[in-house]
Amino acid sequence: MTEQTTSSPGSARLAWVGAALTALLLFFSFGPVGHPFWAFVALVPAALAASLRPDWRTWRRASFATSWVLWIALLVWLRHVYPPLGWLGLVLLTAYCALYPFVWLLLLRWIFPACSGASLPARLLAIAGLAGAWGLLEWTRGTILSGFGWLPLAASQTGNPVMLSLCAWAGPIGLSIALVLFNLGLARWIVRLVESYREESSLQPAGPMGWLRRLTPELYFGLLPVALGFLALLAANARHVSMAKVSLAPGVVQTDFDPNAKWDPQRLQEHLVMAEAMTASVAANKAADFILWPEAALPLSLESEAYVSRLTGLTKAVDTPLVIGTIDRRGAGYGNAVAVIAAEGVQKPVYAKRHLVPFGEYVPFADFLPLRKVVPISEDCVAGTGPALLPLTTRRGHTFMAGALVCYEDVFPELAREHALAGADVLFVVTNDAWYGREAGAYQHAAHSVLLAAATGLPVVRCGNAGWSGTIDSLGRAYPVLENGSIYFRGSRLTAPVSLPRFRQPDTFWVRHGDWAVGLGGLLFALTYVWRRRRAA
Repeated sequence: MTEQTTSSPGSARLAWVGAALTALLLFFSFGPVGHPFWAFVALVPAALAASLRPDWRTWRRASFATSWVLWIALLVWLRHVYPPLGWLGLVLLTAYCALYPFVWLLLLRWIFPACSGASLPARLLAIAGLAGAWGLLEWTRGTILSGFGWLPLAASQTGNPVMLSLCAWAGPIGLSIALVLFNLGLARWIVRLVESYREESSLQPAGPMGWLRRLTPELYFGLLPVALGFLALLAANARHVSMAKVSLAPGVVQTDFDPNAKWDPQRLQEHLVMAEAMTASVAANKAADFILWPEAALPLSLESEAYVSRLTGLTKAVDTPLVIGTIDRRGAGYGNAVAVIAAEGVQKPVYAKRHLVPFGEYVPFADFLPLRKVVPISEDCVAGTGPALLPLTTRRGHTFMAGALVCYEDVFPELAREHALAGADVLFVVTNDAWYGREAGAYQHAAHSVLLAAATGLPVVRCGNAGWSGTIDSLGRAYPVLENGSIYFRGSRLTAPVSLPRFRQPDTFWVRHGDWAVGLGGLLFALTYVWRRRRAA
């Protein structure tokens, strides 16, 4: 990525300013402190700084330093996870995540300035290719090395129904690509305005430029996904209103147990009695169709006959089925599972978590690395092998199928897509966000469930040990359970009701076709790469 052009005066200082402003705006694009609007302009400062062709050494330093600081600010809650190991993760994981925006900013510096003086098709290809590169990098981060797809740019739009509607067509990564495309179109418009001002100032014989010549097709190209989002939202709302629906009333038990004390055998009886009392409280008025417990709510396995007998007795007493996060013995290991407990006992099948957490549920290369798991269970977790949908019946007799996701499985959209393809009517997410402290981590995690609801068209019922519990409708509108305005509390509540289709609805385009936007974006980036190489020759 070398070039013969010289840097503009002052461009080194502006490189730092542009990269730092982009990092700041990206931080404020995400909840709970941010707003979806900032994601539409967050990349503009870096693009404008790149258009000035700062020297590569300065650009590399500014890009990586600001990307690393951004990820430290976003993941600062990691320090709560098994300190001091959490502090080590805060340094290493954030440095790894910073590599992805760093690589994209290098591509931006190489490609974006070359748009000046290029033909219109080349300019459109360039910004589309850069947007595709962003999507390809997000997909890579969520796939390789077990994957850590935390906070794609799409997660900034959890309060924006217009942009969320694109998820049903292009998936979460497709939404990220659309946001980058808008940013680059806006940046090209600003660059064109500056160029036109300079041309006017040169007192050309032809006189000042008219506004017609100032029009920048790249801006309208970037606006296209927003317009499509409006149309998609109108169509989705029309389908939602006309659909014959069944109302589902979930209850959630937010235990708020300390994530370390939960495994203390001396506290087990106390925690069990508390969970039972909270369950009885939410079931008292016989309004809940089922009651959801969080991930591994108690450190007891389904192989314990006494535990299963107590759960069955509780179900009979409250006359409501339980859906619990639990431990399920699987061969020499255990499954981080979700099970339905009815009056007859444990119902089959039992869903087991499929995407495991390295060093939390298993140790990669355990035969070669002198490391152990941080979760206080000696055996390794055994991954589940399929969607294993859970059948449930409402109080009014409507049977539906639930697809369960455990812990941070909702960060991996393909798992929810598999549930949808298998015939799920609703998604359950059980998690233990107590590890994150009472900061932004739980809000960030819940944003992924919003993306899943919008992408699959399936409502989500979510229950955390501490953090975000509540429901999300099929359009991605979130209804958290709050106490005194906070998501952090101990107790049990009925959530906002969920609407299920009385009859099976067609899968969304994204469910049927997957991450086609990643492939298209990768192709556009490849073509952009070839164009840029030829332009530099």
